[in-house]
Amino acid sequence: MSPYPVSEDTLLILRNLHCGKRTLEMGTGNGAIAVECAKRGSKVTAVDIDREAIEELQALAKEMHLEIEARISNLFENVCGKFDVIIFNPPYLPGDAKSLEDLQWAGGGEYGDEIIMKFLREARYYLEDEGVIYLILSSFNRIDEIKKMPYHFELVDKLKLSFHEIYLYRVKPMADKALPH
Repeated sequence: MSPYPVSEDTLLILRNLHCGKRTLEMGTGNGAIAVECAKRGSKVTAVDIDREAIEELQALAKEMHLEIEARISNLFENVCGKFDVIIFNPPYLPGDAKSLEDLQWAGGGEYGDEIIMKFLREARYYLEDEGVIYLILSSFNRIDEIKKMPYHFELVDKLKLSFHEIYLYRVKPMADKALPH
């Protein structure tokens, strides 16, 4: 399977990219964001559920002499440590993934946000105290429900596509709210 290509959502992130001293790219796919953060001097960990995506990113990082720790992980399954920045361009379109390839774009259930909700339940535990998440959401998602999670959501940028809109949010945990189970 070929990794998720550079598309409008990846470009939206790259146009507004903020990397930390330690950056985690969740679901790295093509690795463009991990590569750009590494070029900017960030210590990058990039994870993806797709072995081929990880192998291609490892080869690219070696070829470009970039230090990127790339590993296979289903969300935070194989992630250790805390990060200043976590960037996630999740599968945000509605549908049920029948294959790993489907997970590149869909598989988030009826509204495309099941993986996003699962990610947000865990993400705060991998952030430094002043850490921030950059997260892509879609007009298909139940954004009002997502915003009930114990985080502050700030819209950074948006892009209207032919059949929906995508949004880039800066997300910070609320210190005073517990996570729902």
